[in-house]
Amino acid sequence: MQKTYFNSAVTGNSRMLVCLSELGELVRLFWPDIDYIQQIDKFMVGIFDIPKGNNTLWLSNENFSINQYYIDDTNIIATEYISPKLKVKIRQVDFCLMDEDVLFRHYEIANTGSECLLPGIMCYSKGISSTCNPGGIMFDMHTDSLVHYRHEGCLSVSGSVAALSFQLGDNAFESAGYNMLNGINDTGMMQDGAVSWKPGVLGPGGSVTFTLTLCLSPDLNEIGNILSRVKRKSIQDHITDVKNYWMDYLKGLNIITSGVGQYDRIYKRSLLLFKLMSNQKSGGIIAAPEMDENFTRCGRYGYCWGRDAAFITSAMDICGLLHLVDNFFNWAKKTQNPDGSWHQRYYTNGRMAPSWGLQVDETGAVIWGIYQHYIVTESETFLRDMWAAVKKGVEFLVNFVDSETGLPAPSYDLWEERYGEHLYSTAAVYGGIMAGACIAGVLKEDEKLSEKWISIAMSIRDAALRNFWKDGNGRFIRSVRVKLNPWGPEYGGGTVNIQVNAKGVCRQVTKEDWTADASILGVAIPFGMLDTNDPRVESSVEKAESVLKTYRGGLKRYENDNYIGGNPWVLTTLWFALYYIRNGKINKALEYFDWAARGATPLGFLPEQIDINTGKPAWVIPLTWSHAMFVLVMAELFKAGAWPKESSENN
Repeated sequence: MQKTYFNSAVTGNSRMLVCLSELGELVRLFWPDIDYIQQIDKFMVGIFDIPKGNNTLWLSNENFSINQYYIDDTNIIATEYISPKLKVKIRQVDFCLMDEDVLFRHYEIANTGSECLLPGIMCYSKGISSTCNPGGIMFDMHTDSLVHYRHEGCLSVSGSVAALSFQLGDNAFESAGYNMLNGINDTGMMQDGAVSWKPGVLGPGGSVTFTLTLCLSPDLNEIGNILSRVKRKSIQDHITDVKNYWMDYLKGLNIITSGVGQYDRIYKRSLLLFKLMSNQKSGGIIAAPEMDENFTRCGRYGYCWGRDAAFITSAMDICGLLHLVDNFFNWAKKTQNPDGSWHQRYYTNGRMAPSWGLQVDETGAVIWGIYQHYIVTESETFLRDMWAAVKKGVEFLVNFVDSETGLPAPSYDLWEERYGEHLYSTAAVYGGIMAGACIAGVLKEDEKLSEKWISIAMSIRDAALRNFWKDGNGRFIRSVRVKLNPWGPEYGGGTVNIQVNAKGVCRQVTKEDWTADASILGVAIPFGMLDTNDPRVESSVEKAESVLKTYRGGLKRYENDNYIGGNPWVLTTLWFALYYIRNGKINKALEYFDWAARGATPLGFLPEQIDINTGKPAWVIPLTWSHAMFVLVMAELFKAGAWPKESSENN
């Protein structure tokens, strides 16, 4: 069955990533990396009345009134459940330890009725195998744990009191629902099981606590040692430690405050999210927690793109997460191709992820980002460490040129949809080459090499003006020599055949694509091929905005976009906000900034898209790029005087 596409809340420790639904159900758990392996298929927790022997009421059921929130300034998730039927109030607290790969699910159960209760806790767990072979499951009597085990490692589920009963397979979900676990076999070649516990008696107005411990390890025999270590502290001490960790994390960062509660809440949530989206072991940064494992509606999001990372690392630099940016560029250095390019997207462990093809903008963006990080840190040691990768990358870019147009040769656009020569890609290549020249200057490398790079960058800029600027219409077009119909002949006239690979294969492409597209902003922001106040930029932005703006205020990616309904995107709308800040139109920027903030989830997460009709989040929650743009815009609004400067901390 397809899981929910919407991750309502996330927590983790930068090695494991945990996603909950809005009902508090654990829907995804990634380990040993934040993007792979997804460990669970189904994980449900419920409550039943032991004396009455009634059926289990699953907490993620509509029978409960549910309220979900984060403990302030942390990645600790609280979900509250109220059941008129059982007369109980339950508070579920989810958090990961920072020094062990352990997820705690702590429950505080209160009796709101006038009679004594003897509640039971039921847990159903179905694991996932990442291979064709089924995973195994066992009930480990030594650790009193339900254990999923497979080639890549194991996941154990145990309680803070001794288990009451268990069942492996044999319609375990149905048995759990009826509160009738058989406890027969303790090892099996199946993937699911259930276990129950009796946390204690609840008098009228009384309460009891219970904790589920989910422990991950590559070694089955290590589970007992991990559980032994974490049990040396009380659950309250663990909560306090993790709470202090996240609060201290924020205290060390640049916290910008506007005085507007919603803005400030999203800003802090963005900073807390950045840490979760960064792989501690490798430095890779994911676009979003995965939400479509089966490729049912998209190409998936749990990967690392150089495109996204250029914006994300800029936001991280602003808020003071310099070490995460260092880690990312170290990752980028290791993943670079021998020819100097970078693939479209990667797993965070550095291996190439499923891709459509080269996006040359990403190579330019990574090199541009390296120089931007230097501007913030002024670390020549960092530049020296990156120099070999920069030089190799720039040499790739200066040679990746279409001799007929003078533009970067055909590749996929930043939206990963069209193969051709694109204005945004051209701007990114220009930005990357110029950044490389600046780096060479800082390091006092070969002056002639730097001069050569600058000369080629300027010739690419000239080619962009020659090919994309349409003086008679007062606007830039988004692409030339572009494949608009990937499956066959182009739709209309104005076509040409181009060679698409070294084997001599040719395809028909459209000479010019006049579709209005937000990505034309790339010519100025962030890559600076032209100034934001250049009349050609101003005219193009005005024309694009008139086509892309929706009646609710946000802006679409491009004209006639139909992906997930063709909604306005948070990142494109904030991109326009950045443009207006640079041009001194603060009120216009605030209008778009506020629109994005109003589209956040109740927990402060920004989606990829906001529904064009309802104004509610429409797709991919949370999107790291959206949060990065929010931080970038908020920082520039603050710098521009949109809010009193005395309201900001740590500046």
